[in-house]
Amino acid sequence: MKRVRIFVVFCFLFLIFTALANAEDIKIGVVDLQKALNLSKAGKVAMAGLSKRFEKMKKELEGRQEELQRLKKELEKQSLMLSLEANRDKEKEYERKLRDLRYLYQDYKDEMARQEFEAVQPILNALRNIAEEIRKKNHYGIILEKSAGVICYQADIDITDEVIKLYDQQWQKGSSPK
Repeated sequence: MKRVRIFVVFCFLFLIFTALANAEDIKIGVVDLQKALNLSKAGKVAMAGLSKRFEKMKKELEGRQEELQRLKKELEKQSLMLSLEANRDKEKEYERKLRDLRYLYQDYKDEMARQEFEAVQPILNALRNIAEEIRKKNHYGIILEKSAGVICYQADIDITDEVIKLYDQQWQKGSSPK
C-alpha cells in the first residue's frame, strides 16, 4: 500500500514537471481602469460634468433638510401652545415632509448612480478596447484588471499609462475610441 502511494505521488510530480517544462512563457499585463478613468482627459471632463449635476442635487437636499429642521423647531416651540388637533396636524406635516425628503434622497441617489454609469461606461469600454489593442500589438497572453483581484505585481507589466496615453490621443482627435 505504501509503495502504491509513493508511485502515485511520483507519477503526479512527473506529470506536473513535464507540463511545466513544455509550457510557453505567457506575457502578462496589468491595467488599472479606475486610474485610467480618473486620469484620462475624457474621464476628467465626465467627472466634472457629473460633479456639477450632483452639486445641484445636494443643494436642493440641504435646503429641504433645513426646512425640515425649522419645522421641527417650530413644532417643539408651539407644541404647548397649540391645540391637540393642531399639534397632530403639524406632526403629520413634519412626518410627511420627512418621508418626502427620504424619497427624494433615494431618487437622487438612484439618479446619480444612473448618470454616473451612463457617463463612465462608454469611457471604460473604450479603455478596455485600447487595452485589447495593446494586448494584440505587444503579444500579451493576458491583461488583468487591477481591481479584479490582482494583489501585487511588478511595475513593468503595468500598461495603465500607455492605455491613458493612447485613449487621450484618440479622444483629442475627436474620434471617440470604440
